[in-house]
Parts: sequence; structure tokens; C-alpha cells
Amino acid sequence: MKYTFSHIGIPTTEEKDWDGYYEPGKIHYTDFKTDEFRVEWVKFDADSPMPKMMRTMPHIAYIVNNIEEALLGKDILVETFSPGKGVRVAFISHNGSPIEFMEISE
Repeated sequence: MKYTFSHIGIPTTEEKDWDGYYEPGKIHYTDFKTDEFRVEWVKFDADSPMPKMMRTMPHIAYIVNNIEEALLGKDILVETFSPGKGVRVAFISHNGSPIEFMEISE
């Protein structure tokens, strides 16, 4: 499995110029592709269903070719979901920290 660095996500309670909102997870986010250091800021609504680890700890995100293969044998934190067209993501817990896998189809 090849893991290609995508971005780092950092939780915040501050207001930002949000680029999007993922309703099911109640997550506000900035576009990491426009940040010179590939930082994605994330803010969770008070009633977000996302795990505490995701709401309180930074995560590293990697692009993978096959998300099902990447998840094999891993401690899944958040099952695979699609935050947008052509993108599938899932989160695992790795040594007590969240890691995001992203599968992007053209």
C-alpha cells in the first residue's frame, strides 16, 4: 500500500473563513489545497457525532489507491464516507492518534 501525504487537519474552536461544511459530521473546514503548508482547519459543532479523538487531536491525511485495502487490519475510528463527489475518506486510530485515508477518483 502506498500512502501519499495530503494534509494535516487541526481542530479549532475559533471562527475562520470556512470553505465548507459536512452536515452529517457537523464539521466546518477550510480547504487545505489553498494553504501553503497544506493545513486544514476543522471546527466541530457542539453536537457533532464525531469521536472525541477527532474533535480534539490533529490528524494526518494520506491519499490511498484503495481505501478498503488501506483499512484492512486497522483500528477504524470512522467508517468510510463521502464528503464530496469522487472522494471517499475514513479515519483510523494509529498509536492513539487519528489518521485519515482519502481515495480520490477522477
